[in-house]
Amino acid sequence: MGEKHLISRLYAILSAAIGRVQIFVVLLSCVGILLSYLVGVYASGSFHAASRWLGAMLACTSLVTVMQPTGSYHDMVRPAVMRVVGTFLGALISYIYLKYLPFSVVGMLLAVFVLESICMMLNIYKESRIATITLVIIMLASQIADELPPAVNASLRFFESAVGVGVGLLLKWSIEKWQEWRQRLLHMGRKDDGQSVDMDTMPLRWGHLRVVITASLGQLTGAGLSTLIGVVLPLMQVAAGSHLTSLEQGVLASMSLVGIIVGSVVIGALSDRHGYLLYFRLSPAIILLGAVMAMLLHSTVGLALSLFVMGFGVGGGYSLDSDYISEIMPRRWRLFMVGVAKASSAVGNIIIAFACAYIISQHMDSTHWRGLFFLIAIMAVIMLLSSVRFAQSPGFLMAHGRIEEAERAVRYFLGSDVAMGELSTRADTPLPSSSDESLLRRENIPKIIFSGLPWACEGFAVYGVGVFLPVLLMAMGLGRGASGGIEHIASSVTLSGYVNIFVAIGFALGLAFIRHNRPVRQQTWGFVLAAAGLATILAGYLLHLGHWIILAGFAIFELFLNAGPHLMTFVIPQQIYPISDRGAGSGVAAASGKVGAAIGVFLVPLLMRWGGLTLTLAVVLALQLLGAAVTSLFGAKVMPTAEGEYEWRHDR
Repeated sequence: MGEKHLISRLYAILSAAIGRVQIFVVLLSCVGILLSYLVGVYASGSFHAASRWLGAMLACTSLVTVMQPTGSYHDMVRPAVMRVVGTFLGALISYIYLKYLPFSVVGMLLAVFVLESICMMLNIYKESRIATITLVIIMLASQIADELPPAVNASLRFFESAVGVGVGLLLKWSIEKWQEWRQRLLHMGRKDDGQSVDMDTMPLRWGHLRVVITASLGQLTGAGLSTLIGVVLPLMQVAAGSHLTSLEQGVLASMSLVGIIVGSVVIGALSDRHGYLLYFRLSPAIILLGAVMAMLLHSTVGLALSLFVMGFGVGGGYSLDSDYISEIMPRRWRLFMVGVAKASSAVGNIIIAFACAYIISQHMDSTHWRGLFFLIAIMAVIMLLSSVRFAQSPGFLMAHGRIEEAERAVRYFLGSDVAMGELSTRADTPLPSSSDESLLRRENIPKIIFSGLPWACEGFAVYGVGVFLPVLLMAMGLGRGASGGIEHIASSVTLSGYVNIFVAIGFALGLAFIRHNRPVRQQTWGFVLAAAGLATILAGYLLHLGHWIILAGFAIFELFLNAGPHLMTFVIPQQIYPISDRGAGSGVAAASGKVGAAIGVFLVPLLMRWGGLTLTLAVVLALQLLGAAVTSLFGAKVMPTAEGEYEWRHDR
């Protein structure tokens, strides 16, 4: 008992410590450091490259100095202005000194003495310590680059310091406005008479948005991982000096998807027994473990194992994310917010694509590709920190008769004035049971085909094309640099980032129509128009048309694939199965999608070897038409499509 108590105590202390981390503030500080760094390296560096690192250091130091004091934004304005004034004095004194006298340690100390004396006389000494830092850096920069004119030296350092102060002030304002907005959202819909509000009908609050954001991080990380794999594979080719076989490429590319399939099944089953919260926190820890393994294990087998581990963690998150959202959201927002979580995957694609393109082009060669997995590690850490401030699933607690705990969980997420709605019925209602035999009843076969086969066709396209997008672009001759070189890879990854923007636009378009369009129509036309985009790519490649036509084809493909099937296959199973079969039916559909995705990433390298781009694009195109045909033919049997017959069932 003593050991258990000690472990529980240590866990509570650790959770409390991690819970004090404010993710938004930390991320905003990182953004500020990045902006200040870019000012020093690029803005100032364009005038004098030799001193750009000192400039970046001064800009970042100014930012950190401004961010340290406590108080409101308005309290910080005057001290910030005084810092700029002090910095100007430091730059002016150093300019006068260097204009007429050579650098010496004694001279630098005399200049510091004069500057600080003037600041004391002006009563700005406490606010202008950055002035002394500016003066010292200007003096040292004159020795690093003696050809730098004193006027340019002083002007650049003043500019960098002033920008750092300005960015710090902007961050202070942003954090303050964020806290004000968050406080307003925390109490949205609160009644003046103190009566409780029903969680099923209440307006959106900050608690709802926090659940959606946190639950969406798994989708974002999973999509980022698939994009990263497509970047790593060509880098491995260059680093090894010899090509990986098509089979090896397919195996490596599919390992994370195999991990997702296994992780979603295993963690999904364990969470039903032991609760969601433990595994909601464990999943990002597993992703982090896999990312660290990928950076440390220097073998192809080690990389394959690492990708499986990362996929296992991603799959665990996938099995829990939508459940948390569905349980916490007001009834009218459930379907839309589940779609938003799915759409967040586009953000992961874009972030990783552009981050990898920048890193490859600026700071690495092909032998350092393992370091790119640090990006996934960062995402996993953000997921882990966000999950600490979470509570157990209220639905799980109610289903197991733990009513008081469920009520506390709802209040933790949404506020002390919120009462449970339809979740309160779960304690009195037996859990629906389903088995493979009951799911495979004759009347359910059309539903299985309708929800599963199109999802497999969509998964083949989303991952088969998405993972190998940089490779496909390079094979078509798009991008700059020698074929297969680092510059060519960086250029193709950048193009992939631009193409992935249309993934986000497609999801946004699909969400805009999700409440006003019938799912059969939206999914069917999505497949057809995605196939039209692939036909445009194929025609542009075979007829040697302009590169803009090929890129337009990719844009059309991504736009309508994600507005239609990629979004709709995620929500249709919830609409066609009764409660008794919904869990099993949704599981079969999701498994079909991931199997299709795994087959896609495994086969694309082989298709490229057997028939090049022509065969690869033709197979993906044919599968999209198959998905459209199955959706159209079976949709009429499974889901009414006549005008007026179909309504979104928001209450489910």
